[in-house]
Formats: sequence, C-alpha cells, structure tokens
Amino acid sequence: MTIPHLSDLAGAAGFALVALWPWLSGRRALLAGQGASAAAFALHYLLIGANTGAAMSGLSVLQVATAWPDDRPQWCRALYIATVPLLAVLAASTWAGWPSACAAAGMILATAARWSRSALVLRALFLAAGACWVAHDILTGSTFGLLADLLCMAGLVYGALRDRSVVALP
Repeated sequence: MTIPHLSDLAGAAGFALVALWPWLSGRRALLAGQGASAAAFALHYLLIGANTGAAMSGLSVLQVATAWPDDRPQWCRALYIATVPLLAVLAASTWAGWPSACAAAGMILATAARWSRSALVLRALFLAAGACWVAHDILTGSTFGLLADLLCMAGLVYGALRDRSVVALP
C-alpha cells in the first residue's frame, strides 16, 4: 500500500473545499470557503514547487481576513491595500515565467473580487481569475489545482444563475 504524498493530500483537501465554497450563499460564506481552500492550495503549490502559486494563495488568506468586515475599518483598508504591492514583490521574487504571470494575473482579479461588496461581482471576478489559474495549473502540472479551478468556475456560474433567479422572483 502506498502512502499519498503530502502535496496530494493538500491538493485533495483544497479540491474538496473548492467543491463546496462557490455553492455557498452570501459574501462572508463565500470568503470563508475561499480562504480555507486558498490555504490548502498554498501548501499544495509549495510542495510541488509552484512557488508563485503558493505565494499568491497564501496572500489570498490574508486578503480574506482583511476583506471580512462589512464596515471595513481603516486598518482593514490599509492592510488590504498593502497586499497589492506585496503581490508584486512576491510575484517578482518567485518568478518562473508564464506560470508566475498566470498566478499573478489570477491574484490581481481575485484581489478585486474579495473587496467587492456584491456577491455577483465577486463571482464574476473570481470566474475571470479562475481562467488564469487554469492556465497556471496546466503549466505547473497541478491536476488537483486544474480540477478544482474548473469545478470552482462551474460552481460560480451556477451560484450566479441561482442567485439571479432568486432576485428576479416577485
């Protein structure tokens, strides 16, 4: 009997979390699920040597924490804004060509998504970010990442359509 590599366990955990969070309702639930899946994928990417993906996923966890409050106090705004130059520093310091470019582009879109107060806008921006992460996952050979991102994108579309139909009802 073989024991799965830790990278596979982290990827499987990330996949399971990604299977759940896009289907949740409400901004905070979406953020919590996204943060948990980002933490699992930070470990997965680190263990497979996709260092920019790991750094961007780790930065996602910090962004989720600072985007959490509805009232967005000044310290949250300042810390969240500080993640933007940190994103650039992390991408530059872990640069590995196209995989890094894709991870950084996905993170830029996700950064805008996490700060959104609208669940629909959050979903749309995460959908665009997902396309960037799909390219990253193909380039880094992350099967768990690829499957998770495709599933997440499907869930985001379904959730947006579900929420739209609820709003449209009289």
